[in-house]
Amino acid sequence: MNSLKISDIQPFKMHGNIYFIGSSRVSVHLIDTECGLVLIDTGYPDMYDQILYSMKSLGFNPYDICAIFHSHGHIDHFGCTLKLKELSGAKTYISRIDNEITNGTLNLSYADEIGLEKIIFNCDVLVEDGDTYTFGKTSIKCRLTPGHTDGTLSFFINIPDNDGTITAAMHGGIGTNTLAMNFLNKYNLPFKSRDIFRKGLHSLYEEHVDLVLGNHPYQNDTVGKLQKIQSGNSILDIDEWKQLLIYAEDKLDKRIQAES
Repeated sequence: MNSLKISDIQPFKMHGNIYFIGSSRVSVHLIDTECGLVLIDTGYPDMYDQILYSMKSLGFNPYDICAIFHSHGHIDHFGCTLKLKELSGAKTYISRIDNEITNGTLNLSYADEIGLEKIIFNCDVLVEDGDTYTFGKTSIKCRLTPGHTDGTLSFFINIPDNDGTITAAMHGGIGTNTLAMNFLNKYNLPFKSRDIFRKGLHSLYEEHVDLVLGNHPYQNDTVGKLQKIQSGNSILDIDEWKQLLIYAEDKLDKRIQAES
């Protein structure tokens, strides 16, 4: 068996109809809905076979993907989108702002920084702040939370749980690498992006979240969550969301302090 097809994090059911099918490098999530399979991000370009293998190992058919949402316009989050769309015919979603990155209008996909060839395409659905999309009993509310990119989206996903619902959420980009002085100067981006990022964190602080999804696995201790599940414990935690936002703001403060 080709080892490149196997993730270094075992694909697993997180809670309800949400599954992790990414790797230690970047998260990819699958939501199993009555209308088809919904993906949140598609990872690096070299993860295509691994994503297919992970889906099939969990009993899912990649041809059933109906929608692909993108947290933001960096290539490590949309690298397999075109192949998965070609395979399944899925509709693709991204913020109207970051579609300017994926379609090549703005050279901000981070491909240059990590030495990858550019991938250029337009998404089918251009998302605005507050737009909500419903797939059977699951709804996905999109909140514009710029900073990491100007069009970063955070997702609040209401999923069925017993007789009610719970909310899973992902902040679409807490990394401060694109808020670094050298990156902002390189691309002639405004330093007020840092203040906008901070404001976005504050705007989400009072949201009720039962399950935190990581844009990258380190953000929500994905491996630790897998271990909890394997031990028969719940990974629902209503305090984790606030802790993530505090952590993100602390990272920003430390970067600004280090550069001052």
